[in-house]
Amino acid sequence: MVAMTRIDFHTHVVVDLPDFAARYGDSRWPSFAVDGDVGRLSRDGKVARTLSPAAWSAARRVEDMEMAGIDVQVISPIPPLVCDWPAPDQGAAWCAHINEGVAAMVAAAPGRFVGLGTVPLQHPVLAAAALEHAHRLGLAGVEIGTDVGGRELDDPALSEFFATAGRLGMIVFVHPLILGDQAAWTGRIAGAAVNFGLGMTTETAIAAARLVFGGVTARYPELRICLSHGGGTFFWAFPRIARMWDARGEAKASDLARHVYVDSVVYEPENLQYLCQRVGPDHVVFGTDYPLPAQDSLTGSTLSGLGPDATALVGGGTAAQLLGW
Repeated sequence: MVAMTRIDFHTHVVVDLPDFAARYGDSRWPSFAVDGDVGRLSRDGKVARTLSPAAWSAARRVEDMEMAGIDVQVISPIPPLVCDWPAPDQGAAWCAHINEGVAAMVAAAPGRFVGLGTVPLQHPVLAAAALEHAHRLGLAGVEIGTDVGGRELDDPALSEFFATAGRLGMIVFVHPLILGDQAAWTGRIAGAAVNFGLGMTTETAIAAARLVFGGVTARYPELRICLSHGGGTFFWAFPRIARMWDARGEAKASDLARHVYVDSVVYEPENLQYLCQRVGPDHVVFGTDYPLPAQDSLTGSTLSGLGPDATALVGGGTAAQLLGW
């Protein structure tokens, strides 16, 4: 794997889904239906995402990758597939099915995809077991939400999950799971555009703060965490947090954050340049959010303001390192 290989670290897929809604009489379970070239992913009796064939077709994805000059995609479940509320046996079965589906898509195009799965994180012991299963399937990590059914990511109950992820070298990709037009924790952020831009990024920043300043990165220095959407607002607020944190004379804020990576889904070259200055291009991975409607440029136009060395790292070198290549 050479440094100039283009790796898109942030892409999503949907797999064939069991009809858990009918099986358990609970409309919260996601369902997926295809009508021609239109796929509809539903939850709670509503269409949560309308999708193109690229979301489920390995061949279509490879066509788009070829056109954009992308060598490898890291594929993870579309966020509505990450469920943090089911009972233990149901949640474990759901995650096993999703992970096997992601692994099958990886196998459908050898050398082009790397898979991230999901775990029933609301049941930490089962989540650790699901992580072991995902590892055996050949997945490189898992996608989790920014909290776990109201439980924050620095909750001591999640220790076994994070310890297992670190031991196995499994990446933890943190992605907000907000589905509607309003953030659950405030009515002040409302409307699709504002919630997409402010609700999701704030959600990610809170999760990052819990991981970094709640002791998770300190307890598990081998853990590899990647924050979606450039880490949300976390690294924009980081100097202000560090000013007070570092005055306490304990571990420096920058040391606690050194194992955290972010993707490049920030849409503007200037924002990406700031991230590279703040965390270093060796901690930023190229991502697009493909194939969702708000995806960033597949050709990497946001990398245009970076120098050649930084472009090589963000474009693929950092992801290769994160993946252990």
